[in-house]
Amino acid sequence: MFLKAFRPFDPISRWGAAISPADSPASAPSPLIVRGIKAVRSTILTVVLTMTAVLLSGCYYLERGRDQAEHDSWSRTIETAIRALPGVTAASHRFEHYEGKIFHAYLDVRLRDEATPAEAASVVNTVGTQPLPRRFHGEPMNVTIGRMADSYSAYWFFGRDVSPEATAAHNWARLWAAGTEVHWDSSGGDASRMTNTIDVRAGSESEPHRATAAMRRIIRDFPELVSNQWIVSAVHERERGFTNHSERRPGWYPWPHDRLTPHQEPTPRFPSNDELDLWQWFLTDQPILFFVRVSVYDPPLEGQTLGVTVFPPVGTEFSAAQTTQLADLHLPYLAGSGTAVDYTIHTPNGPVYSRGPFFEVVVGGCQTPGYNVLPESQPYVRQYERC
Repeated sequence: MFLKAFRPFDPISRWGAAISPADSPASAPSPLIVRGIKAVRSTILTVVLTMTAVLLSGCYYLERGRDQAEHDSWSRTIETAIRALPGVTAASHRFEHYEGKIFHAYLDVRLRDEATPAEAASVVNTVGTQPLPRRFHGEPMNVTIGRMADSYSAYWFFGRDVSPEATAAHNWARLWAAGTEVHWDSSGGDASRMTNTIDVRAGSESEPHRATAAMRRIIRDFPELVSNQWIVSAVHERERGFTNHSERRPGWYPWPHDRLTPHQEPTPRFPSNDELDLWQWFLTDQPILFFVRVSVYDPPLEGQTLGVTVFPPVGTEFSAAQTTQLADLHLPYLAGSGTAVDYTIHTPNGPVYSRGPFFEVVVGGCQTPGYNVLPESQPYVRQYERC
């Protein structure tokens, strides 16, 4: 009886207690009455839950509907302003409501092939200076601008000065190079955390020289752009979790929760001639089709300066003979670089977060304990590692 005193409130709990067989076995009602009372209970509970759901969804719908209509109105205003700019051939703007919490804005713009750097910057300035209501401040804005095969993308929060992004869009439009694509990404949201990552892409895996030549021209002609993160790669389709293109990029450093070492950011700089030569060598006159990712760690990570990861084409695997053939070709070349290089071969091309086992050798350095390494690596470990 002590537990029954603390039962949740029920509109008909008095009835349930009065007719409970456990309370009064001798005066228990007929099964028909019991079923009727249970049906009443079930009906009341269903009605209460349904009304609650309707009220909640109705409030959400009204709030979202009213706000969505205002946001859609501003989308049309922004589209009209962008389409009127010189050099713009198409523009689309939309607000998307995210989980009933906040709106995300998306602007897609197409520029004519001959659009100038000033016209690219004007797109960013125009959307950033729209007189949106103050309550819009803090909502995320995503901008993508396309010109020829090149693209510029940016991310910020409404209500702040966007001159850093406008300057970046201006610089992006200056970097056009025949036979390549230039993809510039300005991200960070907050201006104080904004980073620029520029990917200079060759037309195909068989033409890496186009990307390296364009990168060297940028280094020569635009020295003021040195303090950005630079990637050199081959044109590829975006395929989540799989590597189906080759690239040279700054290495990714671990966050504090990943390892015990403090988090570091790559040093913003141009790639060196040696790094460009190394990436181009991997894509020139190779006996087996593969993709390669050259990661440059500056400052070094765990004593390693470079990470070289080799992937087979998507959906294929390297045989043991092919793995040995690649290692025999690549490792002597890397040993001559004078730096510690973490060399890894993914035998099947699977998700980049796969835990192996891998063929792995740290040339001129020492392997991190606990890695899942194939036994076939051991003869090369003894030959090339220096612990």
